[in-house]
Amino acid sequence: MEITFRPHHFLCALCFQGKGYSPLFIANFQTIMDKLNSPGGDATAIQVTTHTDSICTPCPNRIGRHCATEEKIAVLDHAHTDALQLKTETILTWGEAKQRIKEKMTLESFHQICATCSWKQYGICESVLTAFLKNK
Repeated sequence: MEITFRPHHFLCALCFQGKGYSPLFIANFQTIMDKLNSPGGDATAIQVTTHTDSICTPCPNRIGRHCATEEKIAVLDHAHTDALQLKTETILTWGEAKQRIKEKMTLESFHQICATCSWKQYGICESVLTAFLKNK
């Protein structure tokens, strides 16, 4: 399974709790997370992309290689690219991505870079990220 992530999806994957836009979206995301969280999952390669990715594949907001809310998503991607120091087309492992989140992310930066995300209001990501960052 080749995995591609838009920059903001690294944090989304870390915080995934089995919720999403549709049953197909959730099932696809769960399959990806099962691979990443399996024994040896930290060695799984993920390529950074600027268009729809492995998580987006069955999303009802997907329109070809773009999102129906592409302008909003591009803002999220840009903020995450800067915060996590990612480059398009770079390949990193899930373990390297998690380490990068630990090293580069703070709750303050989370509140800034995820300010426009509709999922932020539910508090799931903040809760998961708080616990994750305590284990630095």
